[in-house]
Amino acid sequence: MPVPIRVPFYPHLRAHELLSCEGEAIHDGGYFSLAERMTSEPVLVRFAPRDGWVLDAGCGGGRWLHRLQKAGCRVLGMDFAADVLGAVRQRLHSVPLLRGRAERLPFASNSLAGIVSLGVVEHDPEGPQRFLREYARVLRPGGRLLVSVPYNNGLRRLWFNHRYRRRDRRLSGEAYQFVEYRFSRREMESELVRSGLVPIACCPHDFYPPLNMSVVADQNMLAIRFERTAAGYELRLPPTRSWELSGWWRLLVGGLFRVSPWMVTAEILVVAEKREVLS
Repeated sequence: MPVPIRVPFYPHLRAHELLSCEGEAIHDGGYFSLAERMTSEPVLVRFAPRDGWVLDAGCGGGRWLHRLQKAGCRVLGMDFAADVLGAVRQRLHSVPLLRGRAERLPFASNSLAGIVSLGVVEHDPEGPQRFLREYARVLRPGGRLLVSVPYNNGLRRLWFNHRYRRRDRRLSGEAYQFVEYRFSRREMESELVRSGLVPIACCPHDFYPPLNMSVVADQNMLAIRFERTAAGYELRLPPTRSWELSGWWRLLVGGLFRVSPWMVTAEILVVAEKREVLS
């Protein structure tokens, strides 16, 4: 079963404001170049279609719009956050952008050559099927989906998952928000088959060390705390961290990466094809 992750929250904070800095990060001159420091970059570039429109559903700051356009793809981006899209428009003037939700795509059935969906489908408490079936609907026969979800890697199974369980028991009386599911390769491939898509390739989706999304994301989420005040509870958020590790985490992740990138990858990227028209 996929592993659910929950964090403390309060109702006035939107999840993407807590977990994403895409709208600000895009203004950093190195933001787009980070795509080429990811283990999945060759797979994304190789499998993204060149013979039709490729939608980045949940494009965030547009890192992969930029990289795939550079590779010769005809890309368009979509995100639900207006402020993030505004930041993308300032940097990617030639890329069509629209605001919308990935589970309700404004495209005709069998119309797109490809869809990129990175770090999106895991956020539905009911599971990823609403997204995956919608992607399958709009892809044309032979179209490709390149989708990433959080991966329940070895380091998480050995260390971080236990810390989440201890924290959840300790804070069980406070408000929680579901954030994401974390999948094994078999679990994600099974979800794709259920939606009518055929997996054809997969790879780890994270940075090369000393950068690492997996450890930083877990450290950030485990650092979220409620603090009791005279007026009630206030949420204490973690400090902003870059993706670069330091200290013994840097040594540990670097060593485990050399053994196998799967031990420390934040996500799994799966490429799947639509083989026939879905009714």
